[in-house]
Amino acid sequence: MMNRRATGRTTRRVVCAVGGACALLTSLAALGIEPPPASQPAGPQHAAIVTIKDEINDITLESLKRRIDQARQTGAALVVLEMDTPGGLASSALDICTYLKNITDLKTVAWINPSAYSAGSMIALSCNEIVMSSASKIGDCAPIIISPTEGLKELGGTERAKAESPILKEFRDSSHRRGYDPLLCEAMVRMGSEIWWLENGPGGERKFVLKRDKEQLMAEAGSNWRPVKTIHDPVSNTDIDLRQPIVEKRDLLTLTQTEALAYGFAKAIVSNERELRACYDIIGTIPRFTQNWAEGIADFLSSPFVRTILMMLIALGVYAEFQAPGHFVGAAVALVALLIFLGAPYLTGLADMWEVLLVLIGLILIAIELFVIPGFGIAGILGIILLLVGLIATFVPAEPGPIIIPRMPATWLGLKTGLQVVFGGLALAMVAAWFLNKYLPQIPGARGLFLPPAPPAVSTAAPGVGDAGLADAFAPPGETESIVHLGDVGIALTKLRPAGKAQINGRRVDVITQGQMLDEGCPLEIVEVSGSRIVVREKHQT
Repeated sequence: MMNRRATGRTTRRVVCAVGGACALLTSLAALGIEPPPASQPAGPQHAAIVTIKDEINDITLESLKRRIDQARQTGAALVVLEMDTPGGLASSALDICTYLKNITDLKTVAWINPSAYSAGSMIALSCNEIVMSSASKIGDCAPIIISPTEGLKELGGTERAKAESPILKEFRDSSHRRGYDPLLCEAMVRMGSEIWWLENGPGGERKFVLKRDKEQLMAEAGSNWRPVKTIHDPVSNTDIDLRQPIVEKRDLLTLTQTEALAYGFAKAIVSNERELRACYDIIGTIPRFTQNWAEGIADFLSSPFVRTILMMLIALGVYAEFQAPGHFVGAAVALVALLIFLGAPYLTGLADMWEVLLVLIGLILIAIELFVIPGFGIAGILGIILLLVGLIATFVPAEPGPIIIPRMPATWLGLKTGLQVVFGGLALAMVAAWFLNKYLPQIPGARGLFLPPAPPAVSTAAPGVGDAGLADAFAPPGETESIVHLGDVGIALTKLRPAGKAQINGRRVDVITQGQMLDEGCPLEIVEVSGSRIVVREKHQT
């Protein structure tokens, strides 16, 4: 509660209060207005438990909606949000608070078991009531950035003010709706306030004040205002000393279960379902609704580590497909990895549709460059740029208004993480490709995966793509330099658009034309060998 009133009242005050109430009722009756019915304690009721665990994101929001709907279907009148979370995305938490405050047919209770930090505390305060387990904590909702490489990073200046504004507004609204002290709510979000808890004599009125107000109250003539010295701990059933000020300027308010109960945030200490049942007079079984497997997997797949592996599989799959076109194994691996890479952050709310569109447009431009336009020019380069920008952008949180240069540290951090994941995945793919080229064809158990190489004689017929086998597709690029020479002839094994595969001197090699588009089976002649780059042209019969 915001203020605590003294329990003792003089007889005169009681008589005046009763008399005033009687006069008010008489006046209302004379005007024909009936007073609102007195609130009655809730009777026996059905309840359901909905868990909020781990990091909060957009999956948490959608999962919470689904599970609360399930709770309704069981006939529950009370939904208990059992919370154990370090926090998460502020935008997701704000949406969850709005959703919970718009629920009118259910009573919501946040059960802190054992912790609700940051975004979790914001969600807890939006519920109708809060109960705490016997060893629990709530608070510390300052906006921060957590870097995977540098750890905790602090906002500053304008960025902090911009990030704090909607969070402070949410806490103030919860303070107004639920009767929490506004100073304490604000102290959960930002530092800089020294807050004291005063009482007007033993057993008198209590209130939370800033330092300047505390000095003014205590300096008044005949003042009985003094700092509260002890609070009662219901777990140990003893009084414990209270440190004053309860919030210092350098602190963000974080409350234990005893402090939350004493300061009016928590209704009761509830350590288990038996005590929860007794506290709210719950009847029947209490169903528990947890996150389903699909929601858990989406959370897992959104982590930077997993997305680095996915990026490696995308690049490795594309490389394998170009090495052995027509088998579609590499293409299938790359496509599935790309769908997961984009789909997981899209479900968690980090990626938007425009980023997915950038990736799709980039892939289309690359395909046009490879299969339609001779050579490799503007379309291909632009496609690669759009593809990389789209992939990296899925790590970058949205900023208000148009973005030309990122303004918030969170945006720069997301950009940095995206660069690390994308280019780290590409580097891992290069290493993996080298190992596959060098060792995979030599593994006894893997030999059956490859068809035998083509015979050394150069055939005049047009062999199928699979006739040369996959083993040569994994040959190290350096080996091709010793098996082909300027003027050698061969046959195109695939369509050259303008790059593709050819059989030269009985070996399957990567080649590229001088811009011509040649069909499979076309006779070829080598016109240039530069390292692993083999340039061919159509050989005309004489």
